[in-house]
Amino acid sequence: MRPKKEKKKKEKFVDDGRVIASMDSEYITGYKSREARKNREEIRESNLTRKERWAIYKAALGAVMPVFAMFMISLVIVILLLYFFWMN
Repeated sequence: MRPKKEKKKKEKFVDDGRVIASMDSEYITGYKSREARKNREEIRESNLTRKERWAIYKAALGAVMPVFAMFMISLVIVILLLYFFWMN
């Protein structure tokens, strides 16, 4: 017959003040820095209409889109060249 194992007694937890994971608000997803909040307030105070804001968004997208399109086209060309010339 085997002897019964004694149950281990758990030690009582004592908080010693060490930090394992930082709980600073900077790392929380919804946190916005003071500078970001200030910029957001400046935009709100400028009293732009909805049409004006959309015009700004469209202009920004229109400025970035040609560069993005050229990048995608060149990526496709490189992939096609590798496919046709490397496989043969």
